[in-house]
Amino acid sequence: MVKNQSPTPKNAKKEMQMPFPDAMKQVMGGKKIQRLEWPKDEYGVLRESFLMIYRNDKWHTLILSEGDLLAIDWVVMK
Repeated sequence: MVKNQSPTPKNAKKEMQMPFPDAMKQVMGGKKIQRLEWPKDEYGVLRESFLMIYRNDKWHTLILSEGDLLAIDWVVMK
C-alpha cells in the first residue's frame, strides 16, 4: 500500500464535510449543523418541526438557497 506523500495544508479543516442530504440526517438525529462559510456562532437545528438557524442571538426559519442545497461543505458542530 502506497501512502500519500502530499502534505496536509496547515489551514485544512478537520471537520467532516458533507452534502445537504447527509447534513439533514444529522439534524434529524439532534445535531447542530453549519456551512463552513457561516460565522462560527451560526448554526442550524430542527426546532419546533422547522429547520431553524441561530443567528445574531435570535432564532430564524432557515430559508435554503439553491447554493445551500447543492453545497458539500456542511459540517456537524462540536
